[in-house]
Amino acid sequence: MPPRVCALLGRCARSLTWAWLVSSSLWLLMVMQLTCVEGFIHIEGRPADQDVVEGSRARIVCKTSSDPLDSSQLHIRWLVNGRALNVSQDAAKYVQKSDKNRHALIIKNAQLEDSGSYTCMASLGMDSDRATAFLTVKSRPGPPRNLTIRSVHGNRAELVWEAGPDHGAKILKYLLQFNTSDTPDVWYDYFEHIPGEKLHYFVDLPPWGTYTFRLLAQNELGLGQPSLPTRESCTTPPDRPDRNPKNVVTLTHKKHYLIVEWTPMHRLEFHGPGFRYHVYWRRKGSLSWNSALVNDSARGHFEREVKDVYQEYEIQVKAMNELGEAHHPAFTYQGRSGEAEPLVRPRDFRKDPSKPVEPHSAYFIWEAVEISDKIRGEFRGYRLQYWKSSEGRHKMQEVDVSVPTQPPAGNPVVRASLRGLPANTALRAQVAVRNTHYTGQTSMTIDFLTPEGTPTAVRSLSTLVVEEQYVILQWLPPEEPNGNLIGFDVGYQPVEGNQIGEVRDLKPRIKDPAKLQAKITGLQPASSYRFVVWARTRAGRGSMAFVDVQTKRMTKGSSYYTHNAGAPVTSSPRHWTLVLMSSLACLLVARTVTLGVLSL
Repeated sequence: MPPRVCALLGRCARSLTWAWLVSSSLWLLMVMQLTCVEGFIHIEGRPADQDVVEGSRARIVCKTSSDPLDSSQLHIRWLVNGRALNVSQDAAKYVQKSDKNRHALIIKNAQLEDSGSYTCMASLGMDSDRATAFLTVKSRPGPPRNLTIRSVHGNRAELVWEAGPDHGAKILKYLLQFNTSDTPDVWYDYFEHIPGEKLHYFVDLPPWGTYTFRLLAQNELGLGQPSLPTRESCTTPPDRPDRNPKNVVTLTHKKHYLIVEWTPMHRLEFHGPGFRYHVYWRRKGSLSWNSALVNDSARGHFEREVKDVYQEYEIQVKAMNELGEAHHPAFTYQGRSGEAEPLVRPRDFRKDPSKPVEPHSAYFIWEAVEISDKIRGEFRGYRLQYWKSSEGRHKMQEVDVSVPTQPPAGNPVVRASLRGLPANTALRAQVAVRNTHYTGQTSMTIDFLTPEGTPTAVRSLSTLVVEEQYVILQWLPPEEPNGNLIGFDVGYQPVEGNQIGEVRDLKPRIKDPAKLQAKITGLQPASSYRFVVWARTRAGRGSMAFVDVQTKRMTKGSSYYTHNAGAPVTSSPRHWTLVLMSSLACLLVARTVTLGVLSL
């Protein structure tokens, strides 16, 4: 009988039983109901096998087929390697989920030991079905086993080993490491990798060392743990060094000295006892060499006092031990002895007549010096020096001027500028030639005066009092007046919502720089304003400072005006008042804003 028909009959069990009691002719129908009442279940296909990386989440999905009306009676269980899994008792590791006919087992933080078979068992009444998937958890390979030194011939050793577990991913290569008896806790990587299919290898070792080895396998997930070190060690015979030190240079920062530096060689490159360096030098063009030994193998520095300045030398640094110098000849490097102060000074140093001095900038011109031995070093350009006349040279500041090392032919001049100077200040300046490490004699000193500039913004602009129709502003003088302050300007911008109107100046201008407060009257109650203050010098207004203000609301019984243009106001003589003039007509129609200075 088809499963669908069987399921329908199963759900009619009571009515069919009653029908059998009434009529024995329904006996056959009752038998069919008894064989089908337990339902039907089937797993569609085999769950997909899973390959996951160690530490990630694995998900195995089992898809069942049954009548939807039997879903409440469906029961899903999981077996791991044939043993029943109790998901509820190990919720930290496993999660079981169902969505209609899809049932998933989730393994969190999968580890190597989670690899194996996972069987989905679906049961519905007396009917059941099962299907199995395999989970492979991949990880870095395990350590190789039984690493052994099979033989040693001179500087070559033969190693053999057994492959360790690959943990689900093919071993691609091996990394060989070795240590020495001098530093047994330091492991060095061999310079080449070993193919993953090999189980023996010949390794070439540096002379004059006692070595042990260990091996690390690598798959697509990375390097695994190292093997145990070899029980045996091997010793190689001494020999002369293979090469000489690299990165040989001379330093020129010390006058009347020849200073040579190089990169010290590694212990593995000594190849024998008594390792040291042999330094050779001679003036360029000379036929005879001078030499000296540096017995400290960790040192990469040698210096010798000489009588010349910035002269060319030829340098060699050789590696040697008790068996002799290195097999390869040493390179000959070009270098120089130390620099000293240049012996030339710039001439005709003056202000550039084509560019006037500005409040914060000054422009200069002078004759370029000839590039010669008198520079006594590598020519780097010039150094401009300046200071305030009132402070003296002990507060001198310097600016380096770089120019082409090969100036144009003829009688070239050098132009340079100083920027960021203080305005309205008497200054002095001079220039000197410089090489890499020293500055030469200075030119003649010239005096100049920067003109006044515009000041920076006033400081700490704020409101002292805010009322319905007036405010009192206060501020501090600017940090950098850049000249002599001659007063302040005040303006305002009407504010409506997010819209800020144009700046409107208030008159008259403040001509006393000692007055640092302002009272502005004639304002609308409950209105927003932005008040602006500038400091002034003869060069003009400086940067703007502003403060946003909202006047108070009118209170019952208060008069509309507290002050007008003719009202007497008494206060400290340092206070001043800006009055916004109005009349009753202006009150009813529109306001005309004017400024009056009152004595406070």
